[in-house]
Amino acid sequence: MHQQKVMDKRTYGQLYNFMEFKKMRPFFVKPIKITMGYPINETYYLVKNVVYNGKQILAMKQKKDSKTIILVEAKIKDGKLTHISKISEDVLGDISGMLERTI
Repeated sequence: MHQQKVMDKRTYGQLYNFMEFKKMRPFFVKPIKITMGYPINETYYLVKNVVYNGKQILAMKQKKDSKTIILVEAKIKDGKLTHISKISEDVLGDISGMLERTI
């Protein structure tokens, strides 16, 4: 009986705004190397890219310290990575818990 109710809630023919739909998908689908920092440039390797509350979250690590994973929020404009910022403490637990199951 419960399964019948779930089946009745299907929706068909919904219209999506393509640009809004793209924001909800991870931008980076393949592992990449990112060099950031000034004046000391450090190279990080992308482990995972997820979307959380409409934000692109990057899980990265350095080659020399492969056990430490760094979580940052990425700003992407016109198909290019323009800015990386630290994730706020209030969502850090949610994101790390989500990534813990996938990495």
